[in-house]
Amino acid sequence: MKPGKNPSIFSSRILVLASLLAFSFAGIDARAQHSRHGVVPLHEIPSGQWVEKVWGDPASPGVSFVIRIHNDANYIILPHTHPIDENIAVVQGVMSLGMGSRFNRSALEQLGVGGFAFVPKNMAHFGWSKTEAIIQVHGIGPFSSNLVDPVYELTDKGIFLLTSLLQPGTPTESSPSDCFALKIGARVHGGIGEGTVVGARCSHANQLTQYWVQQPNGERFWATLKELKSM
Repeated sequence: MKPGKNPSIFSSRILVLASLLAFSFAGIDARAQHSRHGVVPLHEIPSGQWVEKVWGDPASPGVSFVIRIHNDANYIILPHTHPIDENIAVVQGVMSLGMGSRFNRSALEQLGVGGFAFVPKNMAHFGWSKTEAIIQVHGIGPFSSNLVDPVYELTDKGIFLLTSLLQPGTPTESSPSDCFALKIGARVHGGIGEGTVVGARCSHANQLTQYWVQQPNGERFWATLKELKSM
């Protein structure tokens, strides 16, 4: 069922995501922290960081913050909630957002650069990054991104159990047997390109596993098993 058009949540142009791949907050740009106006042009933000603090501290209660979240192409942001209202703007690429506690492609609505979305606190939502994309999130801390259901993450250091999209997982010795058909280092190709599996995330509750693939040129994308073929 598609999310409603309640103007308190979506504007006529809108709908977008927030979260995800994200792993840990990067350091605050010193120029932004001490500048009078606090403007941080996109090209001045260091590359290679998934979640960046642009202004303030998202972990501090009562403190305003701005962060930018980077998502590789075809990344599915699994259902999650935030303890505060979330204000989202797309600054690069194409993103989609849907409401609910289970990922549902038919519920996704798309917005591009300049689009804005508002997600009330504690509302479960999910997203999809059609292209490599960057969203900017602002609000009043403390900000966290809590998964509706735990997620298993496959890495070159083993398997981790995630309960947050913004915090490291806990090492685990096991995962559901049907989670990871492909292993780290597997050579694959799909509609976006070809490369090597460097990671994966499995949500048993959503019956979904997505693989993180690095191409020979260093660029990365995500894909489900049915979108990939072994080489």
